[in-house]
Amino acid sequence: MLKVMCYVALPLIVSLSACSSLPENNGVTKSNDRMFSNEVNHPDWYSEGGGKDKESIYAVGSEYSNNFQFSVDKAMLSAKRELASNFSSYISAMMKDFTAESGVTGDVASTDLDRTTRFIVARINLVGVQRTHFKVVHEGKGYRSFVKLRYSTDESNRLLMAEIRKNQQLYAQLQSSKSFKELDEQVQQIENQKVEEIKAMTGVQ
Repeated sequence: MLKVMCYVALPLIVSLSACSSLPENNGVTKSNDRMFSNEVNHPDWYSEGGGKDKESIYAVGSEYSNNFQFSVDKAMLSAKRELASNFSSYISAMMKDFTAESGVTGDVASTDLDRTTRFIVARINLVGVQRTHFKVVHEGKGYRSFVKLRYSTDESNRLLMAEIRKNQQLYAQLQSSKSFKELDEQVQQIENQKVEEIKAMTGVQ
């Protein structure tokens, strides 16, 4: 009877020993408590993302496709969507600053302000967008494109001022804002500079 128990116990011990020798993660590499089968080799500038500085608004985009050109087109569209979102946030923040500084109050004024803000955002002009970074890498059987776009704040500020000036009541209310006055002066300088550049190119005095 003792011999029979030994024969039964021996395979069980071997089986348990084999199980205990397996790695705890079953051979899958973990990073930050998440499991990855493949890591995309993305450029450093893509990690920086979008955002803005004193001169520009930025956005990044990345898309995959089995077709090279389609992956590029999709990435550009994705970046433009992010750029529009950044532009919207930028304009909304400026309008809030103008409102706070000028003391605009009342339901009518707030409604007028919101309507103008939405209208400006809806009419965003992305013609002046520049592609500052671009890279395509092989991924699986297809291509992954990375792009970074830049939109000049000069253009966005000019668009903002043009729409506010069309609304005479809102323009009169916001004029007392220090930030609005500074923006108005900045846009005027840009417009004067462009006029001078055109004169220089055409030889008109």
